[in-house]
Amino acid sequence: MSNESKTRQRAAALLIDLADRIADRARKDLKIPKAQAEEFGADVADYVGEAYGGQNFYIPMDMIGRIRTRDSQIYDEFTGDNQEELAIKYGLSTQHIYRILRREGERRRVKQHALPF
Repeated sequence: MSNESKTRQRAAALLIDLADRIADRARKDLKIPKAQAEEFGADVADYVGEAYGGQNFYIPMDMIGRIRTRDSQIYDEFTGDNQEELAIKYGLSTQHIYRILRREGERRRVKQHALPF
């Protein structure tokens, strides 16, 4: 078997695994019926294959978790006037710091229920 054939088999196996994992999460987390979850997983895997097929890329592990932790730290360290300092410390632009502060503030804000009038 040629290297190209092995690469294609690994890619197909990756997309099948992706479809299965997405279907499993859709069933468990979103309470979607099994048949619909499997169809959804297959659709997402097809989309990923079409959008990124043939490309070689690296997927970092737990990047979202690290970003959330960083954003939470930035929010906790914000004193009201130290945006520039935070931008330098975290290697981000001041605008990015403002976006993080807004997003993190919205995330932490307790949602108030409307009064039933």
